[in-house]
Amino acid sequence: MGSVVKGAMVSGALQDGVITPNNSVLVDKPINIGGVTKSSWFNKKGAADIAVDAAGALEVSSNSYMMQLAMKEAHFNYVDGGALTMSPSIFTKMRYNFSQFGLGIKTGIDIPGETTGLKGKSDFAHIGSALDLSFGNYDAYTTMQVAQYMSTIANGGYRIQPHIVSAVRGTKSNGKMGAIKDTVTPNVLNYVSMTPAQRALVKRGLYQVVHGSNQYKTGGQLSSIKPEISAKTGTAQTFYNGSETVTLSLASFAPSKDPQVVVALAMPNLGVDAESNNMQLAKQIYAAYWSTVQSKSTVK
Repeated sequence: MGSVVKGAMVSGALQDGVITPNNSVLVDKPINIGGVTKSSWFNKKGAADIAVDAAGALEVSSNSYMMQLAMKEAHFNYVDGGALTMSPSIFTKMRYNFSQFGLGIKTGIDIPGETTGLKGKSDFAHIGSALDLSFGNYDAYTTMQVAQYMSTIANGGYRIQPHIVSAVRGTKSNGKMGAIKDTVTPNVLNYVSMTPAQRALVKRGLYQVVHGSNQYKTGGQLSSIKPEISAKTGTAQTFYNGSETVTLSLASFAPSKDPQVVVALAMPNLGVDAESNNMQLAKQIYAAYWSTVQSKSTVK
């Protein structure tokens, strides 16, 4: 799914205390592990090193920031060009943090056949992939998981079981829609414990993705959506029939100040030059939701 999961990565680091709302600044720089370099999309050669806090890292979608968080959580002292000798237990730690929001586990949706996604290997031989996991380019998640994750952030930490319908109506004698016979009761699967300041920092970052001032913000094309939305974009390198492709994704909620709806989407196997398909589709979805779905809801 790519970088859409970075909100969960930052949240986990805040929970674990490796950063705090008042002390979260790191320098985005290429990470060199034994001659293999991984970097952020805007700073591949190290010519654009910038200091960012957690919100800023979400705004510019910093891979470097997330990798540094992973190494901090593993208590690993990074040395440029050195070997990556951190414990494979970091896979378990990050996956647990992600799972609190619904990533990598079943969401509980009331249809059969739900999967948990795909997990990559997590032994020491694959320790370098822990860095990829930190910025969303290793494990695979379902779009429903991404929606539940963003909902959990938006609503203040409650992971809610999703349902296909919110109510069941009867039928009148004339064949028209009748009264509500049954409604779905919200079911809280778990609560993600964070302080108000920690939650505010993550939400600020998601808002800045769309409305921030940094030249490298990734969601500026979404700023025309009204009411205002908060979001995280994602791009993941994929392969289809042997050819390199990309999967574009997006996780978002609106309105930013009073969340009522979450939109999550994934567009797999696009050409490598695809850049904004996800944002263009999100614009259409939000327009349709506010003009049709929300305004004409039959559940009263």
